[in-house]
Amino acid sequence: MRDMVMLVAMLGMVPMAFMNGFVAFLFWGYTTVLTPVHYLYGFMVGVRFNFIFAAIGLGLLFLGKTGQKEEKPKLTFTYWLIVAFFLHASLSTAFALRPNPMLAIRYEDLVKGFAFILAIPFFVKDRVGIHALLAMLALGLGLHGVVEGLKFIVSGGAHRVNGIGRSSLTDNNLFAVGMILVLPIMLYFFNTLSNQKAKLAALMGAFLTILTIIATNSRGGFLALAVLGGWYFIGSRRKGVALVALLAAVTMVFMLAPDSWFTRISSIETATEDMSFMNRVAAWKVNAALGWANPVFGGGFSGAQIGWIWETYKNMPSFISLDMTPYSRLVAHSIYFQVLGDLGFVGLFLFLALLSSAYFNRKAIIYKIKKNKRSDLVWARDMADAMFLALLGYMVGGAGVSLAYYEVVYILICLMGVLNTVVDAQIAKPQSDKLA
Repeated sequence: MRDMVMLVAMLGMVPMAFMNGFVAFLFWGYTTVLTPVHYLYGFMVGVRFNFIFAAIGLGLLFLGKTGQKEEKPKLTFTYWLIVAFFLHASLSTAFALRPNPMLAIRYEDLVKGFAFILAIPFFVKDRVGIHALLAMLALGLGLHGVVEGLKFIVSGGAHRVNGIGRSSLTDNNLFAVGMILVLPIMLYFFNTLSNQKAKLAALMGAFLTILTIIATNSRGGFLALAVLGGWYFIGSRRKGVALVALLAAVTMVFMLAPDSWFTRISSIETATEDMSFMNRVAAWKVNAALGWANPVFGGGFSGAQIGWIWETYKNMPSFISLDMTPYSRLVAHSIYFQVLGDLGFVGLFLFLALLSSAYFNRKAIIYKIKKNKRSDLVWARDMADAMFLALLGYMVGGAGVSLAYYEVVYILICLMGVLNTVVDAQIAKPQSDKLA
């Protein structure tokens, strides 16, 4: 039945994509973050949904039919940082340690994700475009949070989330960070939409997504959620409403979270006695040694997961000291050590520069709005706050998971740069001009 529904949906979506390049671009992103195959079991499982819309979108882009303004895209400094990161990752792949059977697979995934990211400025040039892309993320990625949150309620708190098969969010910890990324976007729509039904839908989506993060039983997800709550209160212009929302969220957690969740979270205090945590430290040590020995290009994607590379580098010098006898090869368990091991110190510098660019773009947007006294651009500040908050949660939660190349992260980073140029264009116009 699900496959039939998806077939009917595709029969409508494909013609719509051919009629408008921007629609094709949105469907491309939507099918990427939704991972429709996760919900299918029959004849539609083998269909490459995002490839179909990627081909249509890029074809229409080549023909100059993006459905957007004909003006040239504004390629920001942030965009060129993304290009530099992708090029460095490509060079790292060329000079990677071999044999490594994971190398080609990981690089192919990177190319697929970055094809969409690098196309963003050609399709998204104004407020409406950014808004539409954020809605795509909320409806696509957020659907998983809604579905799993409902399962958590129906099960009386017994449901455990294990991730999305055949995607970047394949286990509970990765899935928790994915939900952390989409949560501030849902709250942004709740705060900015004027339609009451749409506002309620966004609020319920955020509520269910919080339950989903709890259902992952992820300590990293909990820490990221706590940081989001604190920053949401500090950055809110309406402190009273934010405080009530935070208190309601905390009350909800204490009422609905099972005892096993509290036991899991309390283990943060004794992390050094936890074998799970020490496994992470061991993985960090090997990735640090890889980066230390190969500072420019690193060891290549997933190098530390390869048996001979792990054994070669596990006892090599790095800035982490640990007896490696009890530990065997593991994933990086940290976006920072993952990039260091895969792409070296040069790759790590570019990665941190990209994350930092979100902060500086947000700061520039707020400064320009205040300096020019543009009350009509408050929406831009709200949008920048939401995207930065999502990335802040990722930076915290990502410290314990291998999710360095997740396309949603770079979509948000790129959109922050685009938003900065949109604000510049709006400031150049009279204040009465409301929309881009």
